[in-house]
Amino acid sequence: MKTRMILLCYLLALQSCYSPKTDIEKDRHPEIPEFPKFSDPDIYAEKVLDLPVSQSSNCYYRQKGDYLFVYNYPGLDYASNETCRIFIIKNGKPVIFEKWKSRPRINNFAFTDEKGDLYVNNRKYLAPDYTRKKVFPVYNLDRVRDQYDHLLHLGEQEKDSAVLQKIAVEQKQLQERILGRIKEIRYIEDEGDSTVARSLSITASYLCNPGSENPFYIMPHFLEETLDAFEMRDVNYKDSLYGKYRPKMVPVPEQYKFTKTIRKQDTDSTSFEVKDKIVTGNQWFGTGNHFVTAFGYYPVYMYYYDVQSRNKTVKTKEDNTKMVILSIAKASTGKYFLVKNLKEGKFQIYFLKN
Repeated sequence: MKTRMILLCYLLALQSCYSPKTDIEKDRHPEIPEFPKFSDPDIYAEKVLDLPVSQSSNCYYRQKGDYLFVYNYPGLDYASNETCRIFIIKNGKPVIFEKWKSRPRINNFAFTDEKGDLYVNNRKYLAPDYTRKKVFPVYNLDRVRDQYDHLLHLGEQEKDSAVLQKIAVEQKQLQERILGRIKEIRYIEDEGDSTVARSLSITASYLCNPGSENPFYIMPHFLEETLDAFEMRDVNYKDSLYGKYRPKMVPVPEQYKFTKTIRKQDTDSTSFEVKDKIVTGNQWFGTGNHFVTAFGYYPVYMYYYDVQSRNKTVKTKEDNTKMVILSIAKASTGKYFLVKNLKEGKFQIYFLKN
């Protein structure tokens, strides 16, 4: 009896949290074409790039004059995919599209400097047309150990003491040689934390002497104490390597950084005005607080827009069961639409000329 009462209460609670499906409506304006087409056939948005939809959250952006820079890195997919990509787009046309394997991983390091040069990962694309580039070295202490991996015995440190000692000595020598060349370190803070850390971050990227003829990267552990094979030491912040080199670190100014979303000042939503909407589908969704779970069906809409383009008003519509416009970036020559194409399983960018 007690079990039945509990089950009944549970079902009643379940029913109270359930959102039923909303009735699907007929298209009120079948004469209006769906984005990227518009009511004027002479006006249409051209597709600029196409990525798997899983990469929509792994892109960083920087809008600069006629250019839109898009840096795509694998994010959580690094275990199976190490491919990084840079798209340099001008007036809706890709000027540069390059991809490479990131080994070792240099996180999300991308920015432009005061001269307009573009730094992405271990590459520097030179302004003003970005068709010339420099690739600079990445120094990684693990490479020293990799040279001796074939001599080591798994789980037998005492047996490997001489090899481990040699590794430590060579790592220390490399560390001293490279750190001695550093005059300035440029870095990007961890996402969501703009404070200056008093400890080394394993997710920050460190670019050394960026304005020089020969910049280079160091991996984060380059600023850790290199210990002998079996040495244990507790080093305070002031005496640590990180503490010593912290005064040489300069964060990338906010206005030069790439960001995960289009900056507010670079967006363009004023020329895209919602005039009407209808329900075109229902999406199953669960949410709630710590005590009550709320779930059910939530309506998905088709939006009808008036769009200002080429000194006229045209119309288009966007069915969110097929396609979602995530953001609109304005450039001097047109607008870039960042789109999640659900029907094709793609993340896409379209360009509409002014």
